Amino acid sequence: MKFKKDSKSIEENSELRILAEYNRRFKQMKITQKKANKLRDMEMDKEAEKFQELVKMLLREIEAYYRKYRKVLTKYGTLPEPPLEVEITNEERNIATAWKNAHRKKYGI
Repeated sequence: MKFKKDSKSIEENSELRILAEYNRRFKQMKITQKKANKLRDMEMDKEAEKFQELVKMLLREIEAYYRKYRKVLTKYGTLPEPPLEVEITNEERNIATAWKNAHRKKYGI
């Protein structure tokens, strides 16, 4: 299977890569947070603090990534989830929900 090399498909491919990278980073942050919580439950506070510092670093990184690529991410229906403290406009929220609704109709979700 050959990929198209026109500018539109290349641009769409790069947008999908941006979306995948955001999702990967966010998932990694959630996994690290779970590890920190598990260590805290086992009363291993020093190790939990190290993981919590990593979570904070990942959170700052994700916020910066979201701010940089917010146009692409909202285009594909991705809004900042609760640990992220990024303000979004009503227009961005409407764009994201419109994409999500169209996606649900298309795939019957």
